[in-house]
Amino acid sequence: MSQKIKIENIKTLLSAIDNLIDIKTIIRKTVPTYELNEELENQFISSLKTLHNKLNPFFSKYLQINANSMATSPSASIKEKIIELANQKNLFLISANSSKKALKNVGIDPRFIIVSGGPLFSEDYTVVNPSLSENILIGIKSKCERIINQLKSEDWTKKDLVFIFEKENITDKLILKRAEQISKIIGKNVVLVGLGSWNELEK
Repeated sequence: MSQKIKIENIKTLLSAIDNLIDIKTIIRKTVPTYELNEELENQFISSLKTLHNKLNPFFSKYLQINANSMATSPSASIKEKIIELANQKNLFLISANSSKKALKNVGIDPRFIIVSGGPLFSEDYTVVNPSLSENILIGIKSKCERIINQLKSEDWTKKDLVFIFEKENITDKLILKRAEQISKIIGKNVVLVGLGSWNELEK
């Protein structure tokens, strides 16, 4: 079956090419030593980070990669990478309050953790539990809107939203399917970090 690429995805890909051109320009400035001064290093890292955030959803969708490259990096553990992301003052999105303890145990400030307490969008709750009553769904909708409004109110110019998920968790899978929609809400791509289990952070 043929697959059509959405217009907004094409725009993102073309924008990613612009980032590659920026990186090429930075590299040319370092010839012949290829040494980065502080200013060029900041530009280089910023361009790489932006490029990663733009392309990661494409890897997930078209290459069927469930977690971003930092979850499989041979040079550092997932735990180290999550700590690195925390040091950059990013915000973390998790689906269960019980997982919050695992992040706190590796030194992440709870103020930078957003807990959805289930799927992020109210309509996904009926996938988990089709028998929910109308009254319960009203409360769930209010809760979901509150979290989404929180995401909308954040200034994302200098930070990212990092969604940490368990690969086989049904709630996390529902949120993961909404990654593109969440990216539109915050105006930039969500950083995805997949875990086989939260126990991986205890290593």
